[in-house]
Formats: sequence, structure tokens, C-alpha cells
Amino acid sequence: MLKQVLEELLASVNGARAVIFLDGDGESIAQAGDDAVDMRLLGAWKEIHLDHIRDIANRLGLGDIQAVLFSLDEGNELIVPVSGEYCLLLFLSVYAHVQDAMAGVKKTVAQLKKEVE
Repeated sequence: MLKQVLEELLASVNGARAVIFLDGDGESIAQAGDDAVDMRLLGAWKEIHLDHIRDIANRLGLGDIQAVLFSLDEGNELIVPVSGEYCLLLFLSVYAHVQDAMAGVKKTVAQLKKEVE
């Protein structure tokens, strides 16, 4: 079921290459897409970054993090909190539209929340 939800996200976002659903320890729960991307390693690393960004935003009173975009030479990585310590990491090509990705991720997050809550 989870892999199907992730595959639907990839199909709905032009330029989406891969996606991984992570727990609070950065461990993969489910993933889909391009196997050339080392999603497990990058997922664990980006989950640590998300935790640090959440802590900083919390200390500064900025509110809850909705999404974090990492813009890289080879494309973008969009990480979004799902529920509790769970998060979703979407790998995008440089040509993908971030707004389209955010719209697709919003729907996927709602589906994933139902699975983990």
C-alpha cells in the first residue's frame, strides 16, 4: 500500500525521480523510483537536517516546518514532515516545478498520515 502511494506521487509530478518515506531515525519505510539515487543514505542524512531545522525554528519561535527544499546542481530534494517523526523525501530533476511537487506531496502526506496515525 505505501509503495503504491509513493508511486502515485512520482506519476503525478513531472520531473520527480524518486521518493522515500522515512521514520524518525532516518530508516526507510518505503521507497519508489530511480534506483540510481542512494535514497537510504541520503534519506537518513536529510532526516537529520530536518531535525536540526525543526529545532532551530522551534527555538526561534518560527512555528512548524512545512517543507525544506535543498537545491543542488543535479536537482532538488524536497523533504516534508508527515506525522510525528515521519517524513517524506522527494528527489526532483532540475526541470521539475517545485509548486507542482508541493501540490503532489500535500496529497501524499494526507494519505501517509492515515497509515501511521
